[in-house]
Amino acid sequence: MKRNKRQPQKRQAPLGSVSRSEGRTLTSYTVGALPILDRIIRRARIEEFLREFMREDDRCTIAPSRTVIVLLKNYLTSREPIYGVSDWARKHAPEQLDLCEQEVQSLNDDRVGRCLDRLFEADQPSMVLAATVHVVKEFGISLDELHNDSTTVTFSGEYKDASTPLEVFGKLTRVITWGHNKDHRPDLKQLLYTLTVTRDGAVPVNFNVGNGNLTDDQTHRDTWDLMCVLIDDVNFLYVADSKLATKENMAHIDGRGGRFVTILPRTRKEDKEFRERLARDEVVWMPLCLRTTSDGQHEDQVSITADEEVTDRLEGQLSSLLRSELNVFLILDLEG
Repeated sequence: MKRNKRQPQKRQAPLGSVSRSEGRTLTSYTVGALPILDRIIRRARIEEFLREFMREDDRCTIAPSRTVIVLLKNYLTSREPIYGVSDWARKHAPEQLDLCEQEVQSLNDDRVGRCLDRLFEADQPSMVLAATVHVVKEFGISLDELHNDSTTVTFSGEYKDASTPLEVFGKLTRVITWGHNKDHRPDLKQLLYTLTVTRDGAVPVNFNVGNGNLTDDQTHRDTWDLMCVLIDDVNFLYVADSKLATKENMAHIDGRGGRFVTILPRTRKEDKEFRERLARDEVVWMPLCLRTTSDGQHEDQVSITADEEVTDRLEGQLSSLLRSELNVFLILDLEG
């Protein structure tokens, strides 16, 4: 009679750090900043929004929304790769991860990967917008002035599968390709990452990842429209670099009653004419304010031009484009 051999059970790694001496055992766990993060995450109701927008499955040992919270805590405190999340979690007190010991033992890279698939297929824009609206109210964040900028995420390698958009879970993936690389590596492919933060504490309120060949000037109209939805008003100041100063972008914001501050590009003829007058010492300046350096040892005087010829010419050039001179503040980058 043939007997089936019993498969040896896989020994699970112990939780925490175990020390033994003279027949006694001491188990210690890492706590770190998790209690502080847990309070902020609960106030922000992040897990609640994740449950609302992510597809849950009762068959999962750990709910996908709770796995995302574990990933978030890992990212904010350690930034371990996916394959290292389980080992990281075992070192921490289970209650600080809102998991029981069995759930911590079952956490592995496959489960984390499936959780990220659920997050990808969720309605991320609606989820982020809902969470941001709540956080703004909960923490009393001012949205009267928003600053936008972008950077590139550089990749090493061919990434052939990402050279064209692919439909995954009904969504088109971003294209990793060549573009204007801000790391000064035109030989490498990239993605474009844009971020909008508040003047009040530089709190991020919006982010987006675009194709690697997407230019900055193409991102501002969609970003400004989304900020209007978030604030439910156009009465905020939108600050961005010279990529905002295109006819289409400025007309879009001004035509809807918005306000913005940007830098006049060096390619504009008004910039050249102003520099020529500046070299001839023909520009009249009016002091605006004094700014103290961060070390408190020096003061810089900020001035604006009070030269009627300069202001009249700018207003004349922009009058056909902008509804009111109060809606725009163009800055000449004299340091360039």
